[in-house]
Amino acid sequence: MRLLPPARRRAVAGVILPLLLGAMVVRELDARHATGTTRVAGPSAVAFMQVVAHPDDDLYFLNPDLLQSVRSGAPVTTVYVTAGEANGQNVAPGRPAVATDHAGYIAARHAGLRRAYAQMATGNPNAVWTRGVLPTMEGPVESDTLGKRPNVRLVFLNTGNWRGSDGRMRRLMGLWERRVERLRTRPALGSPVGKPTSYTRAELIAQLDELMRRFHPSVIRTLDPAPERGTDQKGFEHRTDHPDHTATALMTREAARRYQKQVTGPVVTEYYRGYYNRHWPANLGPGAFQAKMSFIRTYGWADKGRFPCREPGGCGDLRTGDSGDRNGWPQSTHPRYTGSTRWMQPQADGRLVAFAVVSDRVTRWEQDRPGGGWRPGVPMPDPGFVSDLDVARLPDGRLAVFGLRVLRTAALTRPRYQIMYARQDRPNGPFGDWRDLGNPAGSTMVREHDAGAPVTAVDGAGRIAVFSRNSGQGVSVRYQNADQTFGPWIDLGGRRVQDGLTAGTDASGRIEVFGAAVPAWAEWRWNRQPGTPSLWHWRQPASGRPLEGPGAWTPTEVGATGPLTMVRDGRGRLSLVARQVGGPGTLVFRQRTPDGAWPDRPVSLPGPGGVGPVGAVEPSGAAGGGPLLVGRDASGGVGVSAGGARWQDAPGLFMHAPATVVDGQGGVVTAVLDPLGRLRVTRPYTSSGSGVDTARWQWQTVGVRAPGDS
Repeated sequence: MRLLPPARRRAVAGVILPLLLGAMVVRELDARHATGTTRVAGPSAVAFMQVVAHPDDDLYFLNPDLLQSVRSGAPVTTVYVTAGEANGQNVAPGRPAVATDHAGYIAARHAGLRRAYAQMATGNPNAVWTRGVLPTMEGPVESDTLGKRPNVRLVFLNTGNWRGSDGRMRRLMGLWERRVERLRTRPALGSPVGKPTSYTRAELIAQLDELMRRFHPSVIRTLDPAPERGTDQKGFEHRTDHPDHTATALMTREAARRYQKQVTGPVVTEYYRGYYNRHWPANLGPGAFQAKMSFIRTYGWADKGRFPCREPGGCGDLRTGDSGDRNGWPQSTHPRYTGSTRWMQPQADGRLVAFAVVSDRVTRWEQDRPGGGWRPGVPMPDPGFVSDLDVARLPDGRLAVFGLRVLRTAALTRPRYQIMYARQDRPNGPFGDWRDLGNPAGSTMVREHDAGAPVTAVDGAGRIAVFSRNSGQGVSVRYQNADQTFGPWIDLGGRRVQDGLTAGTDASGRIEVFGAAVPAWAEWRWNRQPGTPSLWHWRQPASGRPLEGPGAWTPTEVGATGPLTMVRDGRGRLSLVARQVGGPGTLVFRQRTPDGAWPDRPVSLPGPGGVGPVGAVEPSGAAGGGPLLVGRDASGGVGVSAGGARWQDAPGLFMHAPATVVDGQGGVVTAVLDPLGRLRVTRPYTSSGSGVDTARWQWQTVGVRAPGDS
């Protein structure tokens, strides 16, 4: 197969393409784009970009967030890096083999995607699309737009798998690791991009960067750059995700870094776990799961024969067909770097301060006075942060913020993963420089990637304990010493613990830590969770003393999944809040007495649906008693409940998890990060007994200070 010369040495412009495939109109798209040498305007309106490896990764791993974005009406662009040609046979499992046709199978997968997105956007999977050529500096790519929603776009780069003369396969991960110098593309049958091209690693990253600069996403989503580690039946250790997923995520992260440096507006980046979804508890309720499956079935051409298919390669991926849930992937959606709901806290003088990762940096917002307005966010020094954040409040009122940072090195394939913190040197004062707490893996670089988002607690002696999930799927801790330095990382044990830990301090000043997990001794089946998902629990023997491993496996009668949240009420009792496995409900485990035992059966409360941690506070005079709960609802907005009753919704999408605290005036304040990287705050609860009332929700939106503003 003859390759085209490198893209930078050819002009791509002005080609008028004929009509293809009946109603499919092919047209050329505008080739203008920024050169990347100067800063350009950042996103001024919400726009979403997904970058995934294979056709269907977005449907399996990013939904329902993808569906919510499409239905918001905002521009949505999804970029597929590989062709996903597999063995080139579009045939259902168990059916007789058909002739190998790589271009035809690629075309069928693309057709299935167009039908799934049309169903998400319009309700009609057979809505008309426009297929076109998008000229770029790295060569033309296919770009398809939905006729009734032209701001819904699919872009196909179509890198392929190729066997070299030495018999070895050339794949995307080899390109990332520079074991493969160039990777050729495979155009789909009937594609307006008729000829193959090729990419080096640098060119593919530049291609992604150019697409970001062209479509100005305010939110970038991709797959897991550091997937779970596991062992196969022979005992060999390996990553448990597809290497194409990992390579795509790593190249997207690098492209996003470049994009964020070139634009003036804030950008939010999100990462999602891939194949490992099938090993963790199902965290989608029945409605969300069925909606997700409906789009996967449409992609899989499960309705074959019920409509006229005019696509030359077929109208979907028959290898998926009607059985897309048998692999265990669609039952869950798990962000990779999940943190706590404690990223907003009151300072010593009562002013609230909030932290979030925006454009690769930690941004800090604070009130101008207790109960007052908010100042624009200020990016803190040093880039590379990827996790949600946890904020610890020290006994003297000082705050310390903790997060996970990926330090880019000269060798892109060997980044360093560091848990970092910055603290106020005095109450209400500025935050000092970031300090490195290292990694539970120590100097073992291959295991550094496994570090989880840090969570913290401060014991009765005023010392901070920092917890992180480790490469053994257990929990590690690092304690603050009396001189405010930190000791070494200590492995506390635990097995098959999910990321999304929580820690709190009881009435006696002892720290308690929980992590959601699946039974360590149950048979691990590849397509479903083993046994009832429950909890690992650690309790500090006394304030000022270290916690001790290996922790206690705590079975629960109702399946619990993380991320978890812990809160203490006015009597000193702790409550643990979890999502219910496979359902929209919320679970609350409450100590019977301060410092007392925990029940094995939680109180099951109606839930708002959605995924992610449910924030909790114990406001004085709360109507109905119990914690005020705040979490993501099934539509991607904010759901709030006083004591589990009367869940109320505040519509509109937000990113990551909400934070909710009691401020210095005794009122509850809830904050979210919106898709433009802005802080939005409200008071969803009144202590007068009126309960939660959406009519009272008056959001204040606070942006980020522009470069050069004083």
